Order: sequence, then C-alpha cells, then structure tokens
Amino acid sequence: TMCGPSQNPIKPPLRLLLTQESFNATLPAKDDSNKLLQHSPYRYGLGGPDSISTMLTVSIKVLLLFTLEHIVRLIIQKFSHVDPILHVERNRHILARHLAVDFGSLAICGFIAVKNRHTVCGELITHMKSWGKSDSMSDEETERRVFTYHPASQQMMVWFFAYQVKNMYDTIYWNDGIEFVIHHIFAGAAAWGGMFPGCCHFYALFYFGFSELSTAILCLLANFDDQFGVVGLEKVFPKTKIVLGALFVTSFIVCRCIMWPFVTHHFFKDTKKALASTHPLAASRRNFLHLLRFCCFGLSLIQFFFVAMIIQTGKEELAKLMS
Repeated sequence: TMCGPSQNPIKPPLRLLLTQESFNATLPAKDDSNKLLQHSPYRYGLGGPDSISTMLTVSIKVLLLFTLEHIVRLIIQKFSHVDPILHVERNRHILARHLAVDFGSLAICGFIAVKNRHTVCGELITHMKSWGKSDSMSDEETERRVFTYHPASQQMMVWFFAYQVKNMYDTIYWNDGIEFVIHHIFAGAAAWGGMFPGCCHFYALFYFGFSELSTAILCLLANFDDQFGVVGLEKVFPKTKIVLGALFVTSFIVCRCIMWPFVTHHFFKDTKKALASTHPLAASRRNFLHLLRFCCFGLSLIQFFFVAMIIQTGKEELAKLMS
C-alpha cells in the first residue's frame, strides 16, 4: 500500500567490518521515512551493518584470536631458555592465553573507548568532571542517549562479543568454573543485544570499554595466580607482580568504585524512562532493556565482592612482604 511499509526494503551488502568506517550507519541520520522501522531490529539493529556481516566479522576475529594465541605460544617457547618455568608447556599456554587473548582483546576495547570518548559520551564525561553539577545529562536527551546508533560502540561490541566467544571456549577447555561460564553468557548476551536489537550505545563505551581497562590489567596479574596462572612466576618476576597489583587496585578504584556507580545511576535513570517511552524504537527493545538492567544490577553487586576480595588479597600480599 502507499502508506504501508515497503515489502522489499533495501538490504545492506554482506561485508567484513575491519575499520570503524565500515560500521557507519547504512541509513541517513535523519530518517524521515522511518526506513529503520521497516527492518527487523534483530537483523538490522539501529541501522548499522546487519547481523550476517557482524557474524562473519566475529568469526574472523575469533579465528584471529586463536592464531594470535598460537603465535605468542611459539614466541614464548623460543625464549623458554630465560627460566626453567617456561619449559613447561602448560605454563606457556597459560601465559599465551592471558597475554594474547585476554589482555589483547580488552586493551583493544579500551582503546576504542578512549579514542571515541568525546564523540559518543562527551556529555557524560563533562557531567562526571563537574561531579554531577553540570546540566549536560538532561532528561530531555534520554531517548537520544538510549536509541542513537554510534559506529564506535558497534565496533567495540563486535570485538567484545568475539572475545567472549573465545573466552567461553577457553573457560570450558581450562575448566575455569561454572561462574565464569555464566559470566561469559551474560556478558556476551549484553554485547550482542547492544547491537541487535540495539540500544544504549551511549553507555556501551563505559561498560565494554572503560570499565574493562581494570580487567585487562587483572588478566596480566592472573598469570601470577597459583590457581589460574603459572605457579612460581612471582618468584621469577616479583617486582612485576607488585607493579601490576598496584596498577590493578588503582584502576579498579577509579573505574569500578568511582566511575561505575556514577554511570550506572544515569544508566538506570535513562533506561527507566526509555521503558515508558513512546519512541518508535522503544517497543521492540523493552524486553532487552529489562535484561540489560538485570545484568547491570547483578554486575554492580559483584563489585562489592571484588572489593572485599581485593582487600583480603592485599592483606595477604602485604603480610608476605613484611615477613
């Protein structure tokens, strides 16, 4: 019909998403004809690359992580003469996993977030710097913050989702524990849902980028853990462990104890208003917004557990240094 939706909406071409420009929206910024509403949000999201191109790109990135991990294994093996601890194959594999896959992936996500911080969530940063005294996070802009597409956020979520796929494989292979499996499922679901049906790109830079900078350092520190790392590594590099420990505690306090509550307050405030919104994109995203709020609430509670664990570990390490 003349006023009904098109039966054959234009479909974006299948392509690999290798640059930030490849994530640019396939629809014009001013969508007067509501072309976005003619597409399934679970296929086309907020108007960026479709889910088929995204899955193709995710597959390539997962393969890249496997390849990079293997290359790092070979490099460590080549320099295994540095210390007998590197003669053990299991130790080399643990180091390669934490360096190439964990740290590498989260560092990329953090870099994308830092690089695009002003273009995506500049008003949030301004509001944070003023300790909540500025008017940059006005209620009138809630729908824009929740339903606007940002190529940088989409690019970062593709990387983060690919990392969660590889991380899930590693967790099962290394038998890390069911709690890690559950974490990866929720983290992966949140990242994929941020793309399809798509929402909250404004906040994605913090939750999948900035906040993961402390986790990236933790992945390096994990190499020194007796359960998940290389036993005896702290004796070989004692100062490195101390430096990484200090960096992690500092970054955790900044990212998780100071920034997290501030950002989460505005996230819950915006998503609550979005759930009651009459915005044309709201109806198809309400279920996912409920899921996001649930995940964020659970992860926020986990912060308290981590704080207690950091304090306990800090006391143990301090006791070792004093003895």
